[in-house]
Amino acid sequence: MKLDIGRFTRRRFNEDGWILDIGRWTFVCLLSLFIACQSKPSEQVSMGDEKIARIMADLSIADAATTGLSGYRKDSLMQVYFKQVFEIHSTTLESYEKDLRILAKDLSRMENIVKAADEMLKEGGKEGEEGPKK
Repeated sequence: MKLDIGRFTRRRFNEDGWILDIGRWTFVCLLSLFIACQSKPSEQVSMGDEKIARIMADLSIADAATTGLSGYRKDSLMQVYFKQVFEIHSTTLESYEKDLRILAKDLSRMENIVKAADEMLKEGGKEGEEGPKK
């Protein structure tokens, strides 16, 4: 006579003798499902919209300052100008680019920032008003 312990425990044996613990597999499946359904925490922009717009405007001016140049001279001068812009605003190129990547996911907000930068550039062209860096 063979004793069937499957009735008295939650462990079940398949034909090959492997133990199938139903509770453990249920827990593992539910845990996997829970982990897979978790959303990533949203990244936050480290700078304010106005600061990003000011940096955009200043970078545009730096680009315009090298319009007549080409080749190595233009590239070298652009690097110097861009470095100065980021020093003025107490930030780094990496931080600025990271914020732009985050903002690229929110097109309406990005559009507002670009419009603000454009307005700053237009204000700089009027007589008696200060330019992009106020």
